[in-house]
Amino acid sequence: MDPLLLGTPGGDRLVIAVHGRSLPGEDDYWDGNWLLSPIEIVADGVRTWLRDAGLRTDELQSFREELTACLASGGAARLSSLEEWIELTVAVEPGETVLVAGVARDPGVENWADGPVRFRIDGVDRRQLAEAVRVLEEMAAAYPVVGEP
Repeated sequence: MDPLLLGTPGGDRLVIAVHGRSLPGEDDYWDGNWLLSPIEIVADGVRTWLRDAGLRTDELQSFREELTACLASGGAARLSSLEEWIELTVAVEPGETVLVAGVARDPGVENWADGPVRFRIDGVDRRQLAEAVRVLEEMAAAYPVVGEP
């Protein structure tokens, strides 16, 4: 499965991969929807690698729905992680302008270097967002939301 990529492979980028469910076989909403989802951020010459990141299927689903709406009519899509791994905003402005910015942290480390990493990724266009929606749909098909909240 392709990872979600915003930015350029050799330049500034945000990459979210999904390697499977954290608790395979669980069908409870709160336990069964965690994904092994490492996050890589390269911005302003700094690489941040969150190897142990865990996002939820419902978080990625909401992000995909918001991103789809942004492509149709502009606005902003947000990915907000329950465990605060990432707070991401993708804003689609008139024309082809797309702003990608966020904050990443490792919630399992009390004194993580100098604190949360704030980032901004330039050079993303609407075509790349359409590809991001496709990847998010692929992730949802492979790892659908299980259970009820």
